[in-house]
Amino acid sequence: MYMMHQPFFNPASMASYNNLTAAALYKTQWVGYDGAPAIGALNILKPLGNSSIGLTITNDQIGIDNNTEIAGAYAYKLQLRGYSRLAFGVSATVNLLQSDLGDVDILDVNDPAYSGGKTSIIAQPNFKFGTYYFNNKFYAGIAIPNILENRISFQNGKGGVTNFDFNTMHYYFHTGYRFRLNEKSDINASTLIKQVSGASLQYDINLQYEYMRTFGIGISYRSSNELLGIASYQLLPDLKLAYAYEYNMGEIGTYSTGSHEIMLIYRFNPPKESVVSIPRF
Repeated sequence: MYMMHQPFFNPASMASYNNLTAAALYKTQWVGYDGAPAIGALNILKPLGNSSIGLTITNDQIGIDNNTEIAGAYAYKLQLRGYSRLAFGVSATVNLLQSDLGDVDILDVNDPAYSGGKTSIIAQPNFKFGTYYFNNKFYAGIAIPNILENRISFQNGKGGVTNFDFNTMHYYFHTGYRFRLNEKSDINASTLIKQVSGASLQYDINLQYEYMRTFGIGISYRSSNELLGIASYQLLPDLKLAYAYEYNMGEIGTYSTGSHEIMLIYRFNPPKESVVSIPRF
């Protein structure tokens, strides 16, 4: 549900918010698989005139590997003609990488490589960069979610390795548009295109019907052969709840009951109407 709170992956998008905002999400993927991915994240951002600052804490677990990332972000926006804005954002992060080697199924129980239990590496640095253009009906952004590569290495003992490799960098392009049907109804359309060297291009196509900026229901298709259903509801003027269910139409779907994601977004003292209200789900 990246389209509902884009600061999770593009720091420049913080500049599109006009008030203190907090968001939390939890996703459990491929339910039914042992060691399947699960992610939890918390973001809070604060506008300061043309600048914005933010903090994001993310925990990503897959198999025996657990990664906790703490990121501080800064964004600055430029006012263009009319309601258009152009923003740039950067984020500095530290990572705690942990592998529970005791949970690995091995043939030789005396293998010294797996006798150390949990291996933890603290405070590996990384950086993110993003740019973001938006107005009342349209947005487009480009983000590099991790400029460096962090990993655990067993060469010369156990330790953390941070390096720069152009081939491992990911590039995200995301854009969206709000179609106004009438005074009460909108259709929000968006897409996210992801590219990394050595892997095939991946894209999402999302459509959502929104009524009175209060209730929304939508559908998404991902090129990795997944179909998603999304629903959101404005519980209070300052609190939104959203839920998404993802079904894999490939071989994975034969063994999994799907993926679930839930998100809460809280706006502190929200204005009645933003000067620039971009098309968020």
